[in-house]
Amino acid sequence: MAQTWTLESILAPLPAAERGFSTVLSGNEVRKELVYTNGKAVVFRKIDDPHNCEAVFIHTTNVTCAKFSPDGKYVCSGDDSGGIKVWARDAPEVGERKPVNDIQVLGGPVVDLDWSPCGKKIVAVGDGRGKLAKCFAWDRGSNFGDFDGLSRKVNSVAYRPTAPFKVVTGSEDSTVNVYGGPPFKFICSNKKHANFVNCVRFSPDGTKFVSVSSDKRCLVYDAETNEVCGEFAKGADAHAGSVMACAWSPCGKQIATCSADKTCRLFDSASLALVKTIKVGTKVEDMQVGLCWVGDNVISLSLSGHLNYLDFAAGSVSKTVRGHMKKLTALARSGSDRFFTASYDGKVCEWTRRGGVKIECEGHAQVHTSLPVKMQATEHGKALQSVGYDDTLRTAALPLRGDQTDLVTRKLADQPKDSDYCEGAELSCVVHAGRVEVVKGGTNGEGVLCQMDLAGEEGSSCAIHPMGSQIAVGTKSGKVLLLTLSSGSLSLCKTLERHRGEVSALRFSHSGDLLASGDANRECLVWQGDTGGGKKS
Repeated sequence: MAQTWTLESILAPLPAAERGFSTVLSGNEVRKELVYTNGKAVVFRKIDDPHNCEAVFIHTTNVTCAKFSPDGKYVCSGDDSGGIKVWARDAPEVGERKPVNDIQVLGGPVVDLDWSPCGKKIVAVGDGRGKLAKCFAWDRGSNFGDFDGLSRKVNSVAYRPTAPFKVVTGSEDSTVNVYGGPPFKFICSNKKHANFVNCVRFSPDGTKFVSVSSDKRCLVYDAETNEVCGEFAKGADAHAGSVMACAWSPCGKQIATCSADKTCRLFDSASLALVKTIKVGTKVEDMQVGLCWVGDNVISLSLSGHLNYLDFAAGSVSKTVRGHMKKLTALARSGSDRFFTASYDGKVCEWTRRGGVKIECEGHAQVHTSLPVKMQATEHGKALQSVGYDDTLRTAALPLRGDQTDLVTRKLADQPKDSDYCEGAELSCVVHAGRVEVVKGGTNGEGVLCQMDLAGEEGSSCAIHPMGSQIAVGTKSGKVLLLTLSSGSLSLCKTLERHRGEVSALRFSHSGDLLASGDANRECLVWQGDTGGGKKS
């Protein structure tokens, strides 16, 4: 009888972050959701329950920014190609989610966007040849003005929430430009900054706007005169690094900033005095590159991709959402309520099910310096063994504790293709392009027990029998080599030849009676583990 599988939860990626560049974080107080992008995904997280999330794939190229409409019913997202898609936040009851409108607005990546307060117009800015900013009606695509005076990439844009309407831009040419409309026309250009302007934002009542820059300055402007009326985060209160983003409180009485100096700061918008500083960390990965204020929640983004819930009253981070920012390359399970994931930057996360349903990242560590190929839980769940493209076999003590995680490293002669582990015999097999080797022992094992050349074949995958008596090696040519391990040496027992592509995956059943193999042509075969006879495909 066929099994029925239902989706239990989605562990969405963290926001994409890059050193030296601000990342757009946005949210909607009505829906109590945070929205951001990573790769081709637009990700939504419930602010009160950040592990309740959804990833939407509606773009064909990498998505660069996304924001809710004022009423929270629609989402506008921009991508690397300069395209804009507007779509309903709620998925249809029948069929796939489709964009309401798809408009090509720029000749290069869309870096930031903002909605008009009525929710009928959108302004988008970015990079590329030709125009660097455009305001348009999202339902018809009609243009609302010309944005002259922009010479370099525009990093940020803000649409004034009250009449008379204005649009403010912040650019890499260090200028803050103001446009009036619609249709929007150039009013003035402020050149008070000496480096990239990373973020501009209007106050909720539209009377002021703020610009923050890589020159470490934070300027406040009068929205009527468009002139600088104050400066905060200066002198003893100044950030020690580039100021990457800013956000106003919903009441407009406070302004939050985040910086590459690894701090987030809160200022009084009337006196511009420093209220509180939160030091998020001390490492490069703790640089703060994004910020948003939704309702009572101030959320910042670290360079590592971690989302930090800031408690300015306590002067600390109240909660951190961890996970992966890069593509996943390996997965391992330990028991029914714990599993591990690895991304190609070498980061490994430990996930645990809480309360029967909720899954959270309990720990993480930088286990490899390059792409991890394979992982297995070992020593009855006390350790995690993995091989990676940094030519190492590493055993990490569990639970994972960041930099405090105990790691044992064995240097491999060349790049591994796959690995497997036998708990009962405490044996690991590692396949390379031209050979397979068997490693004896757990965390403090004796090292390589034996190895065998593959006689002209190029290895691609491997599996070890639950009793440690047999090793299966998949090859690029589509063969499965069955090797016998006896008296500390390997010998070829049988060659299985039914695959028509590279054998990319191998696994023995728990009893060892069956061997499953999969290839690059998406075909899976099941073999008798002892004789190698075909079972089914």
